[in-house]
Amino acid sequence: MKRFQGIRDYLTFNRSELRGVIVLLVILLFVATANQLLPEGNIVPSVNFPGLENELRDFEAGIRRSEIEDSVKRAGKYRTAWLSADKIKDTVKGSRYPLKPVFRVDINKADTLEFQRLKGIGPSYARRIVIYRNRLGGFTNCGQLLEVWGMDSSLYNLIREQLIISSDSIRKLDINTVSFKELLRHPYFPYELTRSLILYRQKNKLFRSVDELNSVEGINDSVFRRIRPYVRVSR
Repeated sequence: MKRFQGIRDYLTFNRSELRGVIVLLVILLFVATANQLLPEGNIVPSVNFPGLENELRDFEAGIRRSEIEDSVKRAGKYRTAWLSADKIKDTVKGSRYPLKPVFRVDINKADTLEFQRLKGIGPSYARRIVIYRNRLGGFTNCGQLLEVWGMDSSLYNLIREQLIISSDSIRKLDINTVSFKELLRHPYFPYELTRSLILYRQKNKLFRSVDELNSVEGINDSVFRRIRPYVRVSR
């Protein structure tokens, strides 16, 4: 009797517990019925958001359009860089602002003010160039500016494109009449060379030609080529 009494205690429910048992049975019955009615496998219903496809399509089109515009801009920059020199010149010629003509200096005719218009040439350099030119009797080539005291290759290369020369103004010395002092003042006739030339002239009376200078002691081929433009022989 005690055993049945214990079982009865487990199967006795109050009103709330009985309601809960009924709800649980209904749920179990619903689940069992649904398993019989629904097909096997899990079916995930598709979700369709109206307009989402259109928005994605527009977004992708916008990205492609932006990439194309960037490519066009880059191509334009490269095209400008690849313009030939002739096209650039034509563009400049047609410009409202024509190119300023390059200033050039004739080193055999320019005064100190003209020399000072060259980059890097101040009053001191300009005076030295003119003084050396006067002693020399004129320049035969622009490279002789390197013989001016203080002139170096870097400064010369800076101005060389603006230099021109007129060779018709060279002052020549008559080696048959020039005095010892006058010849000595010339940069290309140091004391020993001047003395040898005057002694040769005294011994042989007169020079018959400029080429006869090759017979003077101390005058070799390089010296002769250097002094040749500055001497002449009177008949």
